[in-house]
Amino acid sequence: MQGHTLPLGLLASLLFTLIGPIALLPTFAAVTGAVDRAMQVRIALVAAATALATFALAVFVGAGAMAAAGTSPAALILAAGLILLLTALRNIFASGQGRASNPSEAPGAALGFAPLALPGIVTPAGVAIVIIFASYFPSLADRLAILAVIAGIMAANLGAMLVSHGFMRHIGPAPLQVLGAVFGVLQAAMGIEMLLSGLARSPLGAG
Repeated sequence: MQGHTLPLGLLASLLFTLIGPIALLPTFAAVTGAVDRAMQVRIALVAAATALATFALAVFVGAGAMAAAGTSPAALILAAGLILLLTALRNIFASGQGRASNPSEAPGAALGFAPLALPGIVTPAGVAIVIIFASYFPSLADRLAILAVIAGIMAANLGAMLVSHGFMRHIGPAPLQVLGAVFGVLQAAMGIEMLLSGLARSPLGAG
């Protein structure tokens, strides 16, 4: 995060790996396998809307609390890099399965809240990165731009959920596993770069 211009491309790529459709697609197919098409659409809409509302709270409320704490820019960059690196390593060395999916005995629209929106889409790492970016770029215009990026990813998630059953039936999980591994390596590299940038801006780097 060099300078003070919001890097929308970097933010979009980070959030796509953390809260995007790659892991959500097989999870939605597994969770909603026992419901009809109309209920699948309703669940997908609830999940996307809930996730977007939660991230909006993170942008405006969570980032405000972070700013009130007086956290330095270097610390924010270091925190972002550490979160990205640890999350990427966990995903790379995981079994390759999607997010947790426990089909409900009584499926309904509530599945859109849990487990799909929380914690399926709204992951702790995703919330942390959103708060860190919104704290580092605190202007209203930047925060609205962050929210717009999140809204775009939620639209992609909604589309992925609506086609998930056909995708998993005709194509299967293999392409998603490959994409997940590629994005995981890129995420780890971005995390390391952020750590180095944060160290350079910190008193340790200045010394």
